[in-house]
Amino acid sequence: MRLFLIAAVAASAVAVPAAAQSGSRPDITVSGGYTRFADGSQDWDGHSATVRAAARVHRYFGVEAEGSLGLGSSDIGGVDVKMNHTVAAFAVAYLPLSENFDLTARLGYGSTEFEVEVGGLTGTESFSGPALGIGGQYFFDESNGLRIDVTRHEYDELDGGFDAVSFAYIRRF
Repeated sequence: MRLFLIAAVAASAVAVPAAAQSGSRPDITVSGGYTRFADGSQDWDGHSATVRAAARVHRYFGVEAEGSLGLGSSDIGGVDVKMNHTVAAFAVAYLPLSENFDLTARLGYGSTEFEVEVGGLTGTESFSGPALGIGGQYFFDESNGLRIDVTRHEYDELDGGFDAVSFAYIRRF
């Protein structure tokens, strides 16, 4: 968690001077949607509700934070596995292809907590590491749009981590 905070502070330290140079205020967006996490096995599926807040401080650069709450659990050989939550912070690069459509690439750091129940005993375990993603966002008008992205979470303790595919409604302010 300490590294997560350091990454968020570092991203903010870069974003504030960039916004000051551009002479304009950043575009602020919030989004909410569905994310499916998968580790490549047939056993575990992590479904979640995801929210994000982003500040686009330059035409090509921004920062964002996201949080996901797990929905449901998976039974893996008699062990009930549930993803409680995931939090992450990212530096985001934008490639505008039109006035309403951007491709995005993001690099950041995240942390995920799992709850495991076996034989009536329950425990939690947290993992953290870098995250890298690509995606796109399309705005139908000045304020409303859709977003899709794929993010790889590299958690060495989980034999390499897992992937997340996200679909969201996005609102620009």
